[in-house]
Amino acid sequence: MPTPKKSAKKGAKKTAGHHHDNELRRAYEHMGRLEVLRTSLKSAAADLVAELVKLAQQEIEDGHSKDAADLLRAAEHLSFAALAGESSSAGRISVELEESITERFDELMRRAEEHWGEEPHSTALTGLHQTCRDSAAKTFRAHAYYRALEFARAAEALAHVKQHGPLKLESGRKKLQLKSA
Repeated sequence: MPTPKKSAKKGAKKTAGHHHDNELRRAYEHMGRLEVLRTSLKSAAADLVAELVKLAQQEIEDGHSKDAADLLRAAEHLSFAALAGESSSAGRISVELEESITERFDELMRRAEEHWGEEPHSTALTGLHQTCRDSAAKTFRAHAYYRALEFARAAEALAHVKQHGPLKLESGRKKLQLKSA
């Protein structure tokens, strides 16, 4: 039986620097996937993703790598929803699969709503979050489950972004939205 001293040594302690490094790595991985995805996106979706990438890069420069990673995760999910397009309807799926999808969708939407209410957000981020939630609901009702889950995941990711001063998306740019259907 190990002594308490040895057991304590084995338990890894997470330091603030270690956590920051993991978040920075997450942001880097999302950025790499987005670089691949952006080449396939239509202009409206590509513009939105580019704006989120710029915002994430600013968050990294400001030392907020977790928020950058969440912005990039949202952009990644929006990219997949856009690339799925109209062809992402469910077709014939089993009752069990549909129940599992519905359960996951409801959980993502609940978390997107729950986390969103915790802090104030910029107008642009609020609009994008609402668009993702609306698009998720609309595509879910149309049985385009894959797209609905991607939109819901994007909304959930955006709900985790914390405000650190005014977000750069506030500048007089056109309203950023992605068509849901």
